[in-house]
Amino acid sequence: MKKYIFLLLSILLVFSGNAFAQPKSGNADFTEKEFMKAVKKADEFKDFKSSFLNNSAVKPKPLIDDSGSQYGWTIQYEIEYNEKNLFLNEDALVNFSSLISFSYEFDNGLKVRLVDYSRLMEDLAFYVNDLRIGEKTKIDVSNDSIFQKYLTEVEINKKQAIEKADENKVEPSENITAAGQLCYYCTKYEWRGGHTCAPAELQSAASVSYQLNENGLTEDGVTPDCYVPRYKVCVAGEWRTYCPIQ
Repeated sequence: MKKYIFLLLSILLVFSGNAFAQPKSGNADFTEKEFMKAVKKADEFKDFKSSFLNNSAVKPKPLIDDSGSQYGWTIQYEIEYNEKNLFLNEDALVNFSSLISFSYEFDNGLKVRLVDYSRLMEDLAFYVNDLRIGEKTKIDVSNDSIFQKYLTEVEINKKQAIEKADENKVEPSENITAAGQLCYYCTKYEWRGGHTCAPAELQSAASVSYQLNENGLTEDGVTPDCYVPRYKVCVAGEWRTYCPIQ
C-alpha cells in the first residue's frame, strides 16, 4: 500500500512541476515578472536586442479591457530597423526608429510584432508585422495631423542638414572631378524627435487607432499611446570622392 501511495505522490509531483515550468496561458495570475521572463527568452528578443536604441526607457504595462479588467501584459522596445545610408542631397533618406512589441494575453499567450516605420516618409505609412504568424498590416498616416506635423519637422531638419553640408563643401580639384561624384559622408548622428501623445492629441490619432482596431490589433498591445518615432539626423561629416551604394 505504501508503494502505491509513494507512486501516486511521485506522479503528482511530476505533473505539478511541469505546470509550474510552463507559461500560464489563460491564467490571470501571470505576473509581470513571469511576463518579462517569457519576453527575454523569446527568439525575437535575442534577434533584435543588438538593435535596441539607447535612452529608450521601457517598462511593462498591463493590458486593460473596457470593463477595467486586466487581460495581459505588454512592452515595446525602440529599435533601428532597415538602416539606410544617409546621403545629403535632394533625395536624402531619413532613418526612423521602429518598435519590437511583445504582448501576452492571458487567453492567447505571447505575441511578437515588429512595428516598422522605416518607410514612413516614402509611403506615408507604417507596417505592423506579426512575427509569429507572418501577417503584415499597413497603417496609413497620410490624413493623420500628428504625423503630418511631425514629417514636416523632419523635412525641415533634413534641409537644414543639407544646407550645412553645402556650406562646408570645397571646390573640387581636377583630380577629384576626374575621380567621380562628390558625396557627403556622415560621421556623426543624433536621434531627435519622437513622442507619445498628449491627451489633447488623442482625437487626432483616431485614424491610426481606427485602422489598428479594424485589422484586429489592439493599440495598447502594438504601440505606446499613439507613438511617433524618433528620426536620425546627420550632424557632422565630410565630403568624399566615392558614394556608398544605396
